[in-house]
Amino acid sequence: MLQGAADSGEGLAVDVRGLTRSFGAVTALAGIDLEIERGAVFGLLGPNGAGKTTTVRILNGVLDPTRVEVLRVLGRDLPEGDALVRPLVGVQTDTNLYDRLSARENLALFARFYGLDRVAAAARADGLLDMFGLLDRARERVERFSKGMKQKMLIARALVGSPQLVYLDEPTAGLDPEASHELMSYIRTVSRAEHTTFFITSHRLDEMETVCTKVAVLADGVIRAQGSPAAVARAAVPRVRARVTPLPGTAVPIDDLLALPGALRAEFGPDFTLVDLCRVDDVPAFIRAAAALPVQLLGVAEEPPTLKEAYLALVGAAGRASGDVTS
Repeated sequence: MLQGAADSGEGLAVDVRGLTRSFGAVTALAGIDLEIERGAVFGLLGPNGAGKTTTVRILNGVLDPTRVEVLRVLGRDLPEGDALVRPLVGVQTDTNLYDRLSARENLALFARFYGLDRVAAAARADGLLDMFGLLDRARERVERFSKGMKQKMLIARALVGSPQLVYLDEPTAGLDPEASHELMSYIRTVSRAEHTTFFITSHRLDEMETVCTKVAVLADGVIRAQGSPAAVARAAVPRVRARVTPLPGTAVPIDDLLALPGALRAEFGPDFTLVDLCRVDDVPAFIRAAAALPVQLLGVAEEPPTLKEAYLALVGAAGRASGDVTS
């Protein structure tokens, strides 16, 4: 498991150690550890039934753990400090909007629930609408909004109380690629500008790899890996690969590539060739030698493993260990 050292718990939005939750004879969480730094965009990844929802419900104070060594959110121990933590947390759900109210009225109403006066609530609503690119639709009823616009509104609703920690469940579900990219960009912006911590559960691994500063892979109630997307990918997928991209209309002889330092095997792609290498230490020498070939190349670079590859390796290994996946 990849873990950062934060024994004191300082600087952590979430500090969990030894969290176990059972439902009768079924163990949903088998002693998991999580460390999420303040201001991070954290992704909890795992198949359906892995324990993601159970984890979030415990962190939200909806469920009590069966056993736990440390359960601390925003510096406060749970469940004792739940009443102090709850006002500092935002949660995205699908039932937090009033369709017959305008976008501004929705957000201003919820801002009033957080104790803001009418003027401050309106200002907070307009600030969020502006942040999410919806200010020009402020007076329009939410029922007329597209799926993507409603998703932005749901996240704006979760942010209306200026929370320190926000839980998002599949925030880009049902969105087209453009809307998904835009929404993830807003999440990055809020995280950096307001030092807000985001805790996201999602099956969209490409998005998680792009937006998250840290991820954890949960399978069968156990954290299989935890760290930055790149660190998790490198630890779970040991292969080393280089991408050789020639000028369009040309090709690199495969025998020439396999003769280069560290080369093991080659695989042609539509416009490039992937070459597996023996060790990561072979990459610099391979790149230099490939660049010296008498062929016009657009580029030679390492092709690092992806979060998707790591996820499939980790979840597949967990399934084989429990008998759920056959080879």
